[in-house]
Amino acid sequence: MPSPEQKICQNCKIQFAIELEDLDFYKKINVPPPTRCPECRLIKRLSWRNERSLFRRKCDLCGEEKILIFPRQSPHTIYCFPCWWSEKWNPESYAQDYDFSRPFFEQFKELFLKVPRLGIIQQGTNINSVYTNRVSDNKNCYLVFASANNENCSYGTSIWGSKDSVDNYNIHSSELCFECVDCFGCNRLLYSQECNHCTNSAFLLNCRNCSDCFGCVNLRNKNYCIFNEQLTKDEYKKRLAEFQLNKLSNVEKMRKSFVDFAKKFIVPSFVENHSVNVSGNWLEECKNVSIGFNCEKVEDGKYLFGIIEAKDVMDYTYWGKSSELIYECSSIGRQCSSVFFSNECWDQLIRSQYCANCHSSSDLFGCVGLRKKQYCILNKQYSKAEYEKMTERIREQMAKMPYQDSIGRTFRYGDTFPLDIHSFAYNETIAQELFPISREKAIEQGYRWADPEERNYAVTLKPENIPDAIEETEEQILKETIGCLHEGKCNHQCTTAFRITSDDLIFHKRIGIPIPQLCPNCRHFARLVQRTPIRLWHRACTCAGQKSKNGSYVNTATHFHGTPPCPNEFETAYAPECSNIVYCKQCYQAEVV
Repeated sequence: MPSPEQKICQNCKIQFAIELEDLDFYKKINVPPPTRCPECRLIKRLSWRNERSLFRRKCDLCGEEKILIFPRQSPHTIYCFPCWWSEKWNPESYAQDYDFSRPFFEQFKELFLKVPRLGIIQQGTNINSVYTNRVSDNKNCYLVFASANNENCSYGTSIWGSKDSVDNYNIHSSELCFECVDCFGCNRLLYSQECNHCTNSAFLLNCRNCSDCFGCVNLRNKNYCIFNEQLTKDEYKKRLAEFQLNKLSNVEKMRKSFVDFAKKFIVPSFVENHSVNVSGNWLEECKNVSIGFNCEKVEDGKYLFGIIEAKDVMDYTYWGKSSELIYECSSIGRQCSSVFFSNECWDQLIRSQYCANCHSSSDLFGCVGLRKKQYCILNKQYSKAEYEKMTERIREQMAKMPYQDSIGRTFRYGDTFPLDIHSFAYNETIAQELFPISREKAIEQGYRWADPEERNYAVTLKPENIPDAIEETEEQILKETIGCLHEGKCNHQCTTAFRITSDDLIFHKRIGIPIPQLCPNCRHFARLVQRTPIRLWHRACTCAGQKSKNGSYVNTATHFHGTPPCPNEFETAYAPECSNIVYCKQCYQAEVV
């Protein structure tokens, strides 16, 4: 049987394997194998996507000052949402003739810098939600990103169908939630992670259908529990009052205590629901998906992140929605098919390659900003016969005449856009959130880096002087410029200071929780580190038969393997050096039912 093809990554210089099923996919869509390893390919796609960096600047068409995702110093022409989608300009007017004496990427770069860019990504009807990006159909939302169908939510990413919730990451159909990560169908849930349908609770991990619980792990269908101990209703209320979560000092103590308590419990090797033949993490109703993260209803895919409803896809980050045969793309969705090496395209883009911001079109190659067009190269119209002949010649020319970037890397047909074509600095994109690196490392790898803008505001309230209890916090705080506890010394895009809005104060008083000491960006990164990384390690189940291998967890049920250690091995996002007790799916389900 043939062996996997071994290659050296052009970026990190580490050897990686191209599996036989990967080669079959490349043959199916008629593209050459990649020259970078899977992780470098993922990071490169993520570095295309600015999700949370917002700037106040003027639209280059209407001249009005707007909140957009491009800084003032961007070399691109930037139009606000209404202007970009209007009939006031024509992307075909920027068409270029193809020059076979010059590399393709050099010519595409010229076009990419000329054609106006969409300044903010919003769809549907968004009401009173100016400070949002990559959103749809939100109302009264503030600093919410990659989210849809929410009302009265703020400081959140990946929020779906939720209401009156603040400071969350990836919550769905939830209400009155605060500092929750990966929670679904919850109400009045605080400081919790990986929970479904839990209410009136705080500091929960991996709990389902629980109400009135505090500091609990791996519970199912319980109420009135504190640190997994069953109490009566009166006992629960009495002990809960003693924690005094209205004070920040008590919240921080409890956060540390809960982390230590949770380490005594088992975790599943990965999170999946109703999925078959999958690897990765956070997979819902998927089939035949390898190395996929944050995916739902995907069939036959590999190297995926953030994909919903797609089939026959590989090296694909974000979106989907009834799309198929997508390869090396980011932010492609809504009935797209046979799209390769492209970004920011949606609404039935078909049979297109190396495109950006193109919509409702087919048979495009190297185009930017086109809508409802067919058979175009560098935005120039051709006949079908001319297009097919030209694109074949261009692919051959790209192989023979590669583009070389500033640090000597070559880019041929089959490679994605060179980094000097990317619109954003590394630390302006989601790449820095999921794969954080230093400024020096980013520049060494060929990425740009955005240094913090000079800020002329003066801090009027130091974080340590914020009232400890929410009851002691008065409306005067709305007038303060509060210093962030990190003081810009972290790698979290710290804004060094922040303000509390009237909606913030109302929410915190309503729930009875203290005002934070960190700016919104630092709070966001604090939530991200609670999740496992976007990497997989091969490991063995740590169930030793009657207890965990480290002896800190004693099994409560008989497992399929009896008293000997579990023989199962798996791919998991928990690194071998981490302290978590990682059980395979069978052992975990035997314990947590």
